[in-house]
This record gives sequence, structure tokens and C-alpha cells, in this order.
Amino acid sequence: MIFTKHKWPSLAVMLVMALLLLCIPASANTSSSHAKKSKAESTKVEKKKVEKKKAKKKNNKKQAKKNDSKKNKAKKKKSKKDAKKIESQAAQKATQQRNTAESDSSVVKIDANDPKAFTKALLYEKDGVEFKVVGKKKSEDAPTMPPPAAEKPGDYFDFSTMLVPVTHEASIGSKYGIRDHRLHRGVDVSVIKDEPVVAALPGEVIISKYNKGGYGHYVLVEHENGIQTLYGHLSERSVQVGDRVFPGDVVGLAGNTGKSSAAHLHFEIRYGEINIDPEIVINFPKWELQKGADHLSKKQLTTAHYNIQKKLSKENVYVVHKGDTVEDVARWFNISVDALYRINNLKPKKPLKVGMKLRGCQ
Repeated sequence: MIFTKHKWPSLAVMLVMALLLLCIPASANTSSSHAKKSKAESTKVEKKKVEKKKAKKKNNKKQAKKNDSKKNKAKKKKSKKDAKKIESQAAQKATQQRNTAESDSSVVKIDANDPKAFTKALLYEKDGVEFKVVGKKKSEDAPTMPPPAAEKPGDYFDFSTMLVPVTHEASIGSKYGIRDHRLHRGVDVSVIKDEPVVAALPGEVIISKYNKGGYGHYVLVEHENGIQTLYGHLSERSVQVGDRVFPGDVVGLAGNTGKSSAAHLHFEIRYGEINIDPEIVINFPKWELQKGADHLSKKQLTTAHYNIQKKLSKENVYVVHKGDTVEDVARWFNISVDALYRINNLKPKKPLKVGMKLRGCQ
């Protein structure tokens, strides 16, 4: 009875447990299937993500290639453009250089340090020749070499800065020395009428006038070293007494005034009473200074002057003979009658006496 009383509850318990046992595998299977399903789905998602990444990388590579291709094309295009531009610039530069070379070959060049630069420029400008000054002028304050220890600066003349008074090469028509029984104190330089005559050294004009009997229009310039230069037979004078002139300044125009048979420049160099042969200083045919012109001994030049004076004292005297006239004596000396009167302090129209000694120059 007791067993019967408790039999049904026990059976119920057992039945419930059996049911539970039956249900557990099904739910487990269900949950595992759900897990598998979710895992598969996540795997698919991952795969898609990976594929998307791969596709994106692939697209990026393709785009990069396209961009590189475009850049390369642009670079090539630019390099071609640059090459053409460089070629064009090089061609222009070559043309300019060629034109410059051609123009330079026709342009006369003057060295800025050439002491005759100003004179040359005057000549070229007068003749319409194109020229240009090249080089840099040296400073005038540059130290100069001292004279040799054995000599003093006062023992010699330095003509190194002297300019040739004409603006071109020129021959000598008549030299310095005794001519027609009298002293020709300078040189006659062949020139063209009305061409410029320039100052040879810096100095002050002390005479600018017309002399009928000899020099015609002439200018005398005194320089700082005691030297004087004379420019005679000018057609026109460009300076007045007291004017300060510098090398290359025009003092007048070449001409045929005074006692002159043709256009020429009479040029003298003096030092006090001493006459200096201009050809010792200047080589006129080559239009340059003589070698050694920067160091000419005063003693030697003075000796040369007195030697020629001794010779002149014998030739520069005419002893009047019976029947001689003033015109005859003037013709013998090749000077004017007025000059003969002036040099010998004769009174005009006074007859000559036999034995009288007359001179053709002072």
C-alpha cells in the first residue's frame, strides 16, 4: 500500500527526467547548428572584406599605374618642351655671339690706359669710325717707380705722358736743324688743313696770337716741368692766354698761315733758351713716343743745343757785298724783309752798307 501510494509521483519524476534527456540533445544540436551557421556567415563576411580589400588594392595599383603613366607622359612632354626651349636659347645665344663678334670686329678698340686714347678718339670720331674704350683705367694714385739712385729727377726729362700733337700718323716735311743758313727750331708735320691740333702736355697758354712774318697763328703753352711747346701756322686758334689745357685738348686747327707754302704744323719743344729736337721725343710716322722718352738727359740735350748753336754762328751770318739789297739778303736766309729788319734792328728803307753782318735768326 505504501508502494502504491508513492508509485505515481515516482513515475512522474522519471518521466520528466526522460523527457529532459530527450530534449537536451536537440537543443544542443540546435545551438551548435546556430553556432555553425553564425560562424559560416562571419567567415563569408570576412571573405567579402578580404576580397573588397584585394579589389581596392588592385584598383589602387591600376590607378597608380595610370597616374605614373600620365606623369611620365607629362614629364616627357615637358622635357621635350625644355629641350626645344634650351635649343632655341642656345641658338639665340650663338646668333648674338656671332653678331657681337661681327660687330666687334668692325669696332676699333682703344685701350683705356693708352696715353693717346683721347687723341685717337678725336681722330676716329672725326673720320666717322666706330670705336670703344676697353679695359679699366689705372688709378693715377698708383705708386710710381723711383728714379735710379745715381740720378736726381732734375737731371733728366720725362716725356712718358706726352701726347703726339696731331691725331694720326704723319710724315715730317722739314726736320729740326739748320736750314737756309738759320735754325729751324722745330719740325714741320704734314697735316690736312683744319684738322685738330692738340696739347701735348698739361699747362697754361702764355701766347696765343698772329705773327705775320713767321708762325702765323700760333699758340705757346708752358708746362709744369719748365718745358714749353709751340704750335704754329694754325688756321684758327681755340685757346686764349691764361687758359689751362690738358693733354688732348684742342689748341687750334692746322693751317697755312704766316710764312708757309702749304698746310702743315710747325711744332717746337723748348726748355728756357734750349731748343729740343721733337723727333728725339716723338716718332711721328709711327705716331708714338720714342724709346727712352721717359728718361732724356738734360745734360745731353743742352750739349746738343750748344753744338748746333756753334755751327749756326758760322752759317747764320751774311756779309753784305756791293750791290746787295735787303730783298737779296732776305731771300738768302729764306725769310721776309720785315723779319730781316726785326732780327737785325734795322730801320726800314735804310740802305745796306758793304761789310755789314746780318743774321737770319736770333
